[in-house]
Amino acid sequence: MDKSGLMVGVRVKEIATRDHVYQDCTVLNADAIGLAFEVQRTISEGGVVETVVSQILVPWASVNHVLVMEERV
Repeated sequence: MDKSGLMVGVRVKEIATRDHVYQDCTVLNADAIGLAFEVQRTISEGGVVETVVSQILVPWASVNHVLVMEERV
């Protein structure tokens, strides 16, 4: 997989791993080992709804696909 197009700050439409799909992410780092990105999510715990920002590191072996852009025609 060519990681050269995943520069720091690039907005990514979707990152799919073995267990989760993350949408509307920002690339923090991409190197030979893995992909680090930030994603904002809305969660609910005990009836309280809040927005959290998570920074996630996923090894390339666990990445199914990265959707950089999507256009509807």
